[in-house]
Amino acid sequence: MSIPTFDGTVSAWIIVGGIFYVAINLLWLGWRANWPIMQMASGAMALGAVLWTCTPVLAQDATGAAVRALIDEAEARGRSAEASLGEWLSQATRISEAHREEARTLSAVNEARLAEGMRMVALDDSAFGDAAKMMIANEDEGGALYIAVSLTMPREALRQLSADAQKAGARLVIRGLVDGSFERTLVVARQVFGQDDLSGLAIEPQVFRAYGVDRVPTFIAATSPVQPCQDGVDCVSSVTPHDRIAGNVSLAEALRQIAQRGDAAPDVARAALERLEG
Repeated sequence: MSIPTFDGTVSAWIIVGGIFYVAINLLWLGWRANWPIMQMASGAMALGAVLWTCTPVLAQDATGAAVRALIDEAEARGRSAEASLGEWLSQATRISEAHREEARTLSAVNEARLAEGMRMVALDDSAFGDAAKMMIANEDEGGALYIAVSLTMPREALRQLSADAQKAGARLVIRGLVDGSFERTLVVARQVFGQDDLSGLAIEPQVFRAYGVDRVPTFIAATSPVQPCQDGVDCVSSVTPHDRIAGNVSLAEALRQIAQRGDAAPDVARAALERLEG
């Protein structure tokens, strides 16, 4: 199929304009998606449009020096435009990455300030101190042991797990707030654990998301704690090396099984078992 010659009419110029419009949009999408292939395609389309406008000259004298010079000039301009575009995209990418790094740093700083503020509330505020303690309970430095539970579990089972968790250095975690309310969550938690025993319970949805917890109780021994991700409230944290067991068993039995058969964090389970039985 032959390509029609550019005839300089309004329709032909509309086609050229349409090609440039598509090329500009491809360039923008390629930059947003960081897809070099799409960026190169936009440059090729723009160059093709320029060359098409030269087809009348090519038809008149395909071998002439003037035609060759025009083609060379168009190609040189295309290469120059591509180089300038590449430099601009590279600079834009560097600026975008710098902004992302600044956002990550700001998020980490704000998270640290929030944690510090919650510690102050936990110490000094009688009304909200229990809620603050639930958010910052049992901060880990090295290996971590989580017991994922639900406040709908039998009361005696939760109380036993809470007592064992405090001895073993484990963290008792729930997925989120009851009915989306801190007040309601505290009421239910106090009904289960009593008025003065909430310090071992933490609200940590990232543990459930990171390890894909779909049943409770689930016992997780990890080489390091789950770190909050920086991409929004519902993002999924990176999974740390871990061993896990789910089912209606005691903490001691879960730790024994992980210590014997685990391949990622048996030492974490073994140390916790020693604390529990010591």
